[in-house]
Amino acid sequence: MGIVTFWRSSYIAAMENSPVLSVEDELRMLVETRAREAGPRVERVETQGGVFWIKRPERLGLRYRLQKGDPRKAFERERLGFHDLNEAQGPAPTLVAEGTDFIVLPDCGPNLRYRLRTEADAGLCRTMLLDAAASLGRLHALGFAHGRPSPKDMCRKGDQEVLLDFERYDRRNNSLKGQARDLVIWAFNVAAHSPHMRGDLAEALEVHGDLAPDGLRAAAEQLCRRLVWANWLTKPIQLRPGNKGREFKAIPVVLDLFGTRA
Repeated sequence: MGIVTFWRSSYIAAMENSPVLSVEDELRMLVETRAREAGPRVERVETQGGVFWIKRPERLGLRYRLQKGDPRKAFERERLGFHDLNEAQGPAPTLVAEGTDFIVLPDCGPNLRYRLRTEADAGLCRTMLLDAAASLGRLHALGFAHGRPSPKDMCRKGDQEVLLDFERYDRRNNSLKGQARDLVIWAFNVAAHSPHMRGDLAEALEVHGDLAPDGLRAAAEQLCRRLVWANWLTKPIQLRPGNKGREFKAIPVVLDLFGTRA
């Protein structure tokens, strides 16, 4: 069914059930109806109210369930994360609609990893990275931990970078320890997948630290001290030429950032 036909049928149904519907109500009904249909895990929909993304629980076979865990639990963690961040007015897009098997989010444009890879202006890339670090700092200042922050899960909404993908969110991790893990993971993802931004990471960590709770940087350094063994263990892989083993090659970069490489 084409989107125009779908909109028209939804509008007629809405008028039959309620003679007075706001544009927001019409949009919500449209998106919810579409979201309940069988479809891909992540689906882009265009409406007269804008572009939205529907996300459904992942369908996994036994092998990947053993590797990744229960997708239903991950879906519920993500929904809870958006609820908590929206209530606190944190750096996350507003949940537009939801159901037992879907959530709907507004389109926030390309993710940060893509923008850092395709943007030719080095100064603009630096600004985007610092803005992302500031958003992560604001998240932590509100008392939350994301769980697995990455530039690929950060998009631009208004005047700030917002965080997505809260499948690893857990209220039990909303602590200095959980936030320190966030910071190390985020720095690692930048170093591994946006290596041309490594020179700006130290400043990004300072921007984060200006907003984050006291003691978070020290907790991140302590965490890295416990991970020094990983640098020695993966040294042979780090020495491979080219782009092979880029995640392993990012390990010494991150340990240096936190002053802990042996």
